[in-house]
Amino acid sequence: MRAGPVPAAPASAGPSPAGPSASGPSSRVHPSAVLSARYGQSFDIAVIVVVAGWHVAGAGSELLPFRALYRSFPAQFALWLVIALAITAGAVRLLRGWSRPAWSYALAAVALAVTIAGAAGCPAGQLLRTDWAWGTAGWVGVLVLLRRPVGELAGFLLLNGLGTFAVLAHDGLHRSDVAGFITILAETTAIQLVVAVAARQMGATAREAAEVTQSEAAARAGELIAERLRAARQARWLALQETAGPLLRELADGSADPADPEVRRACAVEAARLRRLMAESDDAPGPLVHELHACADVAGRRGVAVDIEAVGALPSVPADVRRVITDTAIAILTTAVSQVRVTLTALPEGIAVSLVADSPVPPPSAAAPGVVIEHDRDRCNLWVEARWTR
Repeated sequence: MRAGPVPAAPASAGPSPAGPSASGPSSRVHPSAVLSARYGQSFDIAVIVVVAGWHVAGAGSELLPFRALYRSFPAQFALWLVIALAITAGAVRLLRGWSRPAWSYALAAVALAVTIAGAAGCPAGQLLRTDWAWGTAGWVGVLVLLRRPVGELAGFLLLNGLGTFAVLAHDGLHRSDVAGFITILAETTAIQLVVAVAARQMGATAREAAEVTQSEAAARAGELIAERLRAARQARWLALQETAGPLLRELADGSADPADPEVRRACAVEAARLRRLMAESDDAPGPLVHELHACADVAGRRGVAVDIEAVGALPSVPADVRRVITDTAIAILTTAVSQVRVTLTALPEGIAVSLVADSPVPPPSAAAPGVVIEHDRDRCNLWVEARWTR
């Protein structure tokens, strides 16, 4: 007749190491990564402020004083508004992290068109003095191509300068015009490229700092876990001494008879617990199977045939659950007469460990979160199943 679930009783195995979910690295975003993202966003905002400030203060200060000289001031003002809209679109794209290059290229093309149209509307012979569009269009390129390769920005700035130079050549070139064009080109392009390169470098530095911080945090977490594991193993070692020590002293002073079956069984239990403790220190891919093999070695030395088989991909089992299962296995392995069959079966919700043995002693009471132990007897064979549910 099958017995019901064994009543829960406190485990006496001592504290167990915390599992990964309790003490391992958190699955949340690391604070250093958040800091890196905020740092990058702050620099993006700074670039937006520089570009918008230049368009309002720099381009505006060139546009308004010469409004009477342009061929059409309303057309120039309309182009100024188009650049303002391009800056707004580029800022929204940058802050929201939109990475499609088509948007960048479209806004860059708008800036190039404004450069040529703005230069064409300047009075002949005074383009370099009255042209506002060349510089502000370059800053638009910096904004919309900030997350693109630097070579694309360099190509844009080159095309932007060539567009202005084409209009300048159409109006008639003079030596002073060429010298002024080269000076302005060198100054503006250098500043804009420096800003773009600095943005990329600062972003790389922030990412490296975040990676270093995460590595240090992972190392500290690993040291903390290792210390907890060492403390837990030390506690289990002391608990084993409390049970094995008196038995060894009794054997040493002759008060315990090695020929007594109860003494032999107690020795087998302590030996299995010691082997399990050593197995827990090993970095094995399947800790539960590894610990069960360590416990079965004691039974094998007594001539008991032990067969351990795993079915399916076994899940990761917490340390406290493994100790309950191996405690049950130890009780059966140390009392089996000739054979024990252990089967570990992976379940969708956990694991089931079944033991069939010709053992005359029922399994002891044990408890762990989510563990249910059942047993039944059929003539000479004892069937025990420990089922763990996540």
